[in-house]
Amino acid sequence: MSFSRGLKSKAAKVWEEGYNHPFVQELGKGTLDKEKFKFYLLQDYQYLLQYAKVFAIAAVKSDTEELMTRFSTIQYSILVNEMDLHRAYMAGFGVTPEEAASVKPSLYNRTYTANLLATGQTDGLAEVLAAVFPCAWTYADYAKRLKEQYADKLEGNFYKTWIENYASDEFSDSFEWFYDALDGLVPNMAEEQRERVAEIFIRSVEFEYLFWDMAYKQQMSYEQ
Repeated sequence: MSFSRGLKSKAAKVWEEGYNHPFVQELGKGTLDKEKFKFYLLQDYQYLLQYAKVFAIAAVKSDTEELMTRFSTIQYSILVNEMDLHRAYMAGFGVTPEEAASVKPSLYNRTYTANLLATGQTDGLAEVLAAVFPCAWTYADYAKRLKEQYADKLEGNFYKTWIENYASDEFSDSFEWFYDALDGLVPNMAEEQRERVAEIFIRSVEFEYLFWDMAYKQQMSYEQ
């Protein structure tokens, strides 16, 4: 197994706890409280704005035209395609773009994005890839599994569009190149640096878990 594909097993415990989190499972069942989903949408909207910036940083750090194009394409996809899904759901809740833009990011949200941006600004390209990879990879994995596990409940599920978007081959194909890109960066690394890349990956999977938990509890900080 390649270095990149082996990272999932290194984060196996928190990866599976994320999938089994009530927020994710109730998405699949269609029973998730809509106010919790609204909270998630608004927080994720703010998250994606910062997440997209990390891809701009990665493009600057790239020394090949191919990687610059890849990172720029991902950034565009986040700001247009993924944001459109959020805007459509938010419109269903009566949330205007102006209201979404004015939402205050939670403590957990700010901590996650600050970590991503700090990694982007201070580390190399391999570390940046490891930091951003879990977001797309967990979403694709979880959505595909939800679609299969709750296939008999999908029709009429309010969250069907969300599940099918992230379960789609198109979404998985959009980041398939990450594996080879990361694998191409690690062969000449010292073992200590490879371990750091793995630690950064695991940390982002942990942040993904905390994001689900924050949204389920509608929690803005440790006090609330």
